[in-house]
Amino acid sequence: MAASLRGVSPELREYLRINRLPDIYEALLSGLSIMCPEDCLTFILEKLMYLKEKGLDCLHWDMFIDEDMKPHHRIVTESNLDMIFNFEDWLMPTPEMYTAAYSHYNNKLKEMCFCAMMQYHLHKKEKQLALQEKISQASQHHAHQILLVHLKIWKDWVKYRKGRQAMTFNKIQHVYNVSIGRVMFQAWYKHTLEARKQREYFERLERGENVDDDDAFGEGTGEARDSVSTLPWKIAVQIFSYLDVADIVNCACVCRFWKVLTQANLLWSRIDFYKVKKRVTDKIVTRLLYKARPYLIHLNLRMCHRLSRPSFVSVSECRNLQDLNLSECTGLDDETFKIVTKGCKILLYLNIAYTNLTDASLRVINKNCHNLQYLSLAFCNKFTDRGLLYLSIGHCHDKLQHLDISGCLQVTPQGFQYLADGCPNLQSLILNEFPTLLDECVMIVTEKCLKINTISLLGCPLLTDESLKRLAHNKSLQVLKIDGNNRISDSSMKVIGRLCPDLRHVYLADCQRLTDTTLKSLSSCKNLVVLNMADCVRISDTGIRHFTEGAAAGKLRELNLTNCVRLGDMAMVNLHKKCHNLTYLNINFCEHVSEAGIELLGQIHSLVALDVSGCNCTDQSLSALGHNARLRELIVSDNDSITDLGLQKFAQQAKYIESLDVSHCLHLTDSAIKNLAFNCRLLTSLNLSGCKHLTDLSLQYLSGVCHYIVQLDISGCIHVSDKALKYLKKGCKKMRHLNLLYCKKITKQAALKAQRYISVVQHSNEDVPLYFNY
Repeated sequence: MAASLRGVSPELREYLRINRLPDIYEALLSGLSIMCPEDCLTFILEKLMYLKEKGLDCLHWDMFIDEDMKPHHRIVTESNLDMIFNFEDWLMPTPEMYTAAYSHYNNKLKEMCFCAMMQYHLHKKEKQLALQEKISQASQHHAHQILLVHLKIWKDWVKYRKGRQAMTFNKIQHVYNVSIGRVMFQAWYKHTLEARKQREYFERLERGENVDDDDAFGEGTGEARDSVSTLPWKIAVQIFSYLDVADIVNCACVCRFWKVLTQANLLWSRIDFYKVKKRVTDKIVTRLLYKARPYLIHLNLRMCHRLSRPSFVSVSECRNLQDLNLSECTGLDDETFKIVTKGCKILLYLNIAYTNLTDASLRVINKNCHNLQYLSLAFCNKFTDRGLLYLSIGHCHDKLQHLDISGCLQVTPQGFQYLADGCPNLQSLILNEFPTLLDECVMIVTEKCLKINTISLLGCPLLTDESLKRLAHNKSLQVLKIDGNNRISDSSMKVIGRLCPDLRHVYLADCQRLTDTTLKSLSSCKNLVVLNMADCVRISDTGIRHFTEGAAAGKLRELNLTNCVRLGDMAMVNLHKKCHNLTYLNINFCEHVSEAGIELLGQIHSLVALDVSGCNCTDQSLSALGHNARLRELIVSDNDSITDLGLQKFAQQAKYIESLDVSHCLHLTDSAIKNLAFNCRLLTSLNLSGCKHLTDLSLQYLSGVCHYIVQLDISGCIHVSDKALKYLKKGCKKMRHLNLLYCKKITKQAALKAQRYISVVQHSNEDVPLYFNY
C-alpha cells in the first residue's frame, strides 16, 4: 500500500489526512481481528454507518471491540500506520538508518554464532568426560567379572574334590560292608547246606532209597527250565505281581520253582478277589487267607456274594490287615462284622458300602478300630443318627479323615451335628446322590470341620448358594464336585474363587444358572488342574477369555465343555494361546466350533485326549489334528463330513494313537480302515459303530496288523458276517470286549463261540435303530 501511495498527488494525500482514513482502517482492522465476526462485510458496513452518524470526533482505534475483549496494549502504532500510508517523507528510512540496522543485524548474527560455538564446545567436553567415566566403569566391571570367573572355577574345583572324597569314602565303606556280609553269608550258607544234606540223608534212609543218589534239585527230577525260572528272584516276583489270585494259584501248579515263587511275601501282601468274584467261595478264601495272613495288608472282597461266616472269620485272623473292602458283600451282617473288627484292629481303610449293617456295626467300629482314617458307608440305609453318634465319640473320631455317606437319606441334620462335633479332622466328605440334602446339613459340618479340602455333592439339587459360601470360608478347599443343581449361581462361585486359591478340581456339570462370571471368578485359582463345566449352556467365548487371562490357565490339564453350545472359535483361540499344559479336552456337540477352531486344537501340543464329537469336523481339520504327536485318544463321532481321505491323512501322521472313535461317520469305507490299520498299529480301543459301509475286509485288515486291540465296537455294521470273527480270533488275541449289536449277518452261534476267547461279547440280531440314520 505504501508503494501505491508513493506517487499520489498532494491533494489526495491531504484528503486522506483530513478524513482520517488511517484511523478508520485501524479501528476496522482491530475490530475484525479481535471480534472475528461471521459476516465481515456486514460488520464493516454497520461500523461505517455508525461513524457516519456519530462523526469522526468519537473515532478511536478500539471502539469496535467489546469491552471484555479489548487488548491492554495497542498493537499497531501511529508511526507504523503513517509509514504504511506514506504521509510524511521524513518517516522514510535514511541511508544512515539502513547502515545502523545492518550493523545491528550483523552483530546479532555474530553473537548467535559465538553462543552456538561455545555451546558445541561445552557439549563436546561433557561427552568426553562421560566417555571417560564409562571406560572407567567398564574396566572395573571387567576386572570384577574376571574375579567371578576365577571364583566359580575355584568353587567347582572344591566341590569336585569334596565329591571325589565322599565317593571314595562311600566305596571304601561299601567294600567293607560287602566283605563283612560276604563272610557272614558264606558261613551261613555252608552251615545251611550241611544241615540240608543231613536232613535229606536221613529222609532217604527212612524211605529206604539209595543213599548214593545225588540228584540235585531241578536237574534229575523233571524240574522245568523256562525263561521265568532263569530270571533273578526279584524280577520274577515282580512279573507275578501283575497276576490275579486265580492265575497265581494256577501258576503254583506248573513246577516246583513256580510254586516256590508264588509263595513270595510280596505276592500275598495284596489280594483282590473282585476280579474272580463269581468263582470265589468260602473254601478258597479260607485256604488262601490262612496262607497269606502274616503278610496280608490289602484285601478286596467287593461283590463276593457267595461268602459267609467262615470267610469273615478267616479275615479276622489277618492281624496285619490295614485296607479292607467289604462293599456289596451280601453275606455280611452285624455279627460277622463284629468278628472281623475284633481281629483287624489296625485298619486304616474300611469300605462297607452297599451293605445291611446297622448302628451296632458302627458301635463296633467305635470300640475296635482305633486308627481308622477312611470309612465308606455309601448307600447303607440301615444305620441311623445314633450310629453316627457312636462313630463321633469313638476312639477313631479324631483320626477319621475321609467319610463317604452317599445315598444315606436316613441321616438327618442331627446326625450331621454329631459328625461335626466329634470328627473335627475330616478332610474329605462325600455326599453324592443325596436329593434331600439341605443347606443346613452342609453348614453344620463346615462350621466345625475346618480342615475339609474335598467335598462331593453330586446329585444334591436342593443346595443353594448359602451353603457354598459358608464352605468357602474354610479357605482350604481343593476339590469341589456339584452337578445337576439349578439353585447355585455365580454369587457363590465368586466367593469360592476369592477365598479358596488352592482349588485343584472343580466339577460343576449341568448347573444351568452358572454364566461367564463363574469362569472369571475361577481364573484366579492358580493351582486349578481339572475343570468340568459340561452342560452349562450359558457359558460363551467371553467366559473362556476371562478364564484364560487369569492364573488358572497355566496349570489346567483337564477341561470338559460338553454341550456348551455358545462356544465358538474364539474360545479355541484363547485355549490355544494360554493353556499350554492342557492334556484332556472335551467339546463335543459345541456346534459353533468350526473347522478353523478344530485345526487350532491340533496345535496344542500338550493334548493327549480330545473329544470333538458332533462338532464341524471335516477332512482338513481331522488331518490337522494328526500333527499332534502326543495325541493318544481321539473321539470324532457323529461327523458326516469325514471321509476316507481325511481319516487316511490323519492315520499317516498319528501313528501312535491308541484309542479312536469314528462311530456314525457314515461315509467311511474299507479303504479308510485299511490305511488306519497299517499306520496306527498301537490301537487298543476302536469304535466303528454306525459305519454302515464297512465289510469283513475291514476286520481282516485290523486283525492282520493291529494285534493290541482290547476293545472293539462294530455295532450297526450290517455287512459284517461270521467270517470277520474268525479273523479277530486269529489276529487279535488280546481282545477282551467286543460289541456286535445290530449286526444281522452275524449269527448267534458265532457270537457264542467268540465268548470262549473274548471275555465280553454283546450281540443282537435286531434291526438298526432309527437314530443310526441309515
